[in-house]
Amino acid sequence: MRQFLESANLLQTITLEAEKNSAEAKALLEGLSEAQLSWTPAPGSWSIGQCLDHLTTTSKAFEAYLTAAIKRGSEKWPVRSPIPYRPSWVGGWLIKQVLPETTRKVPSPKVFQPLHTPAIEKVLEKFLKQQDDFICFVRQAEGVDYNKTRLRSPVTPLMRYSLADAFVVTVVHGWRHLAQARRVCETPGFPAN
Repeated sequence: MRQFLESANLLQTITLEAEKNSAEAKALLEGLSEAQLSWTPAPGSWSIGQCLDHLTTTSKAFEAYLTAAIKRGSEKWPVRSPIPYRPSWVGGWLIKQVLPETTRKVPSPKVFQPLHTPAIEKVLEKFLKQQDDFICFVRQAEGVDYNKTRLRSPVTPLMRYSLADAFVVTVVHGWRHLAQARRVCETPGFPAN
């Protein structure tokens, strides 16, 4: 979280962290079989494929909200240079909930649930495409006061936070589920290649 708060250019930091998440996903899934991608450590837990599918589904659900927020922010709150990130109260709380070191399990809202099929076809390709789309949104936010620009959550219209919060949550959420996917690989009983 500190790298976002101390960043001289938040959007550049978000882009770099999103690219790191993409690289980590590629490295993690390199050489894995379909059986390994779809293996779950226990009933009710997620496979590696489901972790990536969840991240893809979640990021995709934000697209319409990001589009509207960026359009509104560019009209109402233009800026000429990068501004420091100031998390909103709701955004700061949400970020803390999805940090990888948070041990509390956070149930995934129905809209963000991954596919339940044992084999998730082209999961890495879909994830990387969605990451590229996310980075495009981040770049479109250049010149927008991302702290003043608000958007609603796809889960509930009652929850509102800043555009910057949405960007940070997306990256941190990626950290959390990529760490979860790594733990699946390290679980006893994980299928051999």
